[in-house]
Amino acid sequence: MMKQQLEIINNRIAKAAKRSGRSGNSIRIVAAVKNQGFAKVNQAIENGISLIGHNYYQEAAAELPNYIRRKEITLHMIGHLQTRKAHKAIELFDVIETVDNQKLVFLLSRKAVELNKTIGALIQVNLSGEPQKSGIAIQEVEPLAELTAKSQGMRLMGFMTMPPFFDDPEKARPYFAQLRELSNDLIRKGVVPESANELSMGMSGDFEAAIEEGATLVRIGTALFGGRDGN
Repeated sequence: MMKQQLEIINNRIAKAAKRSGRSGNSIRIVAAVKNQGFAKVNQAIENGISLIGHNYYQEAAAELPNYIRRKEITLHMIGHLQTRKAHKAIELFDVIETVDNQKLVFLLSRKAVELNKTIGALIQVNLSGEPQKSGIAIQEVEPLAELTAKSQGMRLMGFMTMPPFFDDPEKARPYFAQLRELSNDLIRKGVVPESANELSMGMSGDFEAAIEEGATLVRIGTALFGGRDGN
């Protein structure tokens, strides 16, 4: 079942990439594994998934013994990261997709230097202005991006966003386009390096629109795993 689901998703990715003049190989799936249980996660890994996205530090930490045995796995933090947990998160994750304030950058950088580690970082941008969503406001992105790009122990990879929930994925498209334009503008201005061109945007319900607008990372949960454990 997992194999078939992944084949369907990859086919949809390839078609969306082709529509935007890109190669499907330029888009990678981050498996959003919140409350899925490791049996399902392991099936995804067995079928070629190598980027695992966790919303919660505690859940990822509980599965760490399983991940240690799978050397090909890269762990992404895709949920809000509280500053008080930054030092723990950097020991566990390879990439933090939800960097959204200067204090978090300072804490991550300091801990990364202590551990002699380089942590990948994406800046989460709240383009909708919804107060219940994490992320930095668009007008505050540039100084945070510049700080992150210059911080020791950190490698700015790009940007991440979560648009409002819509039944129609076309309504999310303007938010994806806006993040792409923001990224291009900051690269063009030299605020961030050209290598910071990752765009993490799009989930199970709207990832095709996100790809057509430039997504390089799509966070897929339900479309890959079905319902969560206990649901």
